[in-house]
Formats: sequence, C-alpha cells, structure tokens
Amino acid sequence: MNSVWPKRIPFSPSWQLSWLALGLLLSPPAWGHGVEASWRAVPTFEIQARYDSGEPMRFARVTVFAPTNPTLPWQEGETDGEGRFWLQPDPELKGLWQVRIRQAGHGGVVNVPVGEEGMQAEGIPSPSSPGFGPLQRGVMAACVIWGCLGTALFFSRPRPFQGPELSDSPVDAAALSQD
Repeated sequence: MNSVWPKRIPFSPSWQLSWLALGLLLSPPAWGHGVEASWRAVPTFEIQARYDSGEPMRFARVTVFAPTNPTLPWQEGETDGEGRFWLQPDPELKGLWQVRIRQAGHGGVVNVPVGEEGMQAEGIPSPSSPGFGPLQRGVMAACVIWGCLGTALFFSRPRPFQGPELSDSPVDAAALSQD
C-alpha cells in the first residue's frame, strides 16, 4: 500500500464539502417543466400542446368534455408527433369545451369557446401552468444549493467540549469533595 496517497488529497470534512459543492455546481441542471396548451380556429379547432421548453407533447392523451356534461368524456384521443390535436365540436352545443392533455404526469387544460362571437379567432394559452423564466429558475437553484450547503456546514461544525458528566449520586459527590 502506498502511504503517501492520503497526504496528497485532503480528506478533511471541509474539503469533502468543497468537493461536493464543486460537483453540484458542475453537474448539468435538472429543471422540471410545465405545459403550455393553446388553440386556434380552422375548419376545426387545432389544439397545440407543448412543454414550456417548446418541445411538443408527442402522443399525449387528450380528453374532451362537452359543455353540457363536464364529467363524461365527449371524445378521447391523442396528439400527433408534433403535439397537435384537432377538435371538431358539435356546433349545436354552445359554451366552453374543456380539453385535457396529459402525458407522463404532466398536463394542461384548455377551454375552447364554441358559438361565442369574438372568441373564435385565436385561443388564449392555458394559465394552469405558468412556467418559470431563467431568472426565477436561477434563484430557485441558488436557494436549493444555499440550503444544502448551509445544512451540511451546520452538521459538520465541531462541537464544543462538554466536560465530564457529573452524576447526582451522593457517593460521587463525596468522592469529589475528598479530592
């Protein structure tokens, strides 16, 4: 065995925390992502579903609910390879049609107005998943790193010396008074 090896690389707790912090800072970011869904009126309604990173939700499950019965699915299907789904609602059923898009634990809801003038031209993105900007993501990452580092430093600090424990028994008190 080489006896020089432990002296080359510092193994004290503070150095170990430094190596851990360096490893966390150099690792690639792992961000969660929300979902954006919108619609636009063509001969049918084209619904576009994508993650907030811009990637389309390919082959996601789609469930459509009519305004007359919001608990029973009126139509079920899935998006295509580009995250699109075409909805051709019954024009006699006027009101808000609810379209739910789900894939692997992510999802969004879009309400499509049918028969209401002025709202037919272009859809409003779903507010169910607002997404985070780069500044918000940076602040959240910094807070997580700060919390982990602070916790690790708190538990790695040296403990103050408490001294010998004294018991309350009269025999020990008599032995200490005779010394």
